[in-house]
Amino acid sequence: MDDAKRKAYADKFKARIEEWEAKLDQLGARTKQAEAGLRARLADDESDLRKNIDEARERLKELQAASGEGWEEVKSGAEKIWADVRATWDRTAPRGRDDDRPEPPIL
Repeated sequence: MDDAKRKAYADKFKARIEEWEAKLDQLGARTKQAEAGLRARLADDESDLRKNIDEARERLKELQAASGEGWEEVKSGAEKIWADVRATWDRTAPRGRDDDRPEPPIL
């Protein structure tokens, strides 16, 4: 993959991280307003999502530093992170009554 495509991918990846950080802030606000039992489950889900976003941030750094075949391997791992985010969000959103879904993977 040429440098321009890699940069575009990394830029989209960074934008997705920023988008999810905003969604997590909204989830945190809903968590504070929820009843005790639901609050605990939402807090756990929010924690899982934040861990995924932290991992995505690390993958972004790796994407920006990688080259050649190593870059493709890092990209594959990055796509797995978004699948994990999607799965956790799909589990969480119905509890928080939010239908927002993550973007599909950046291919």
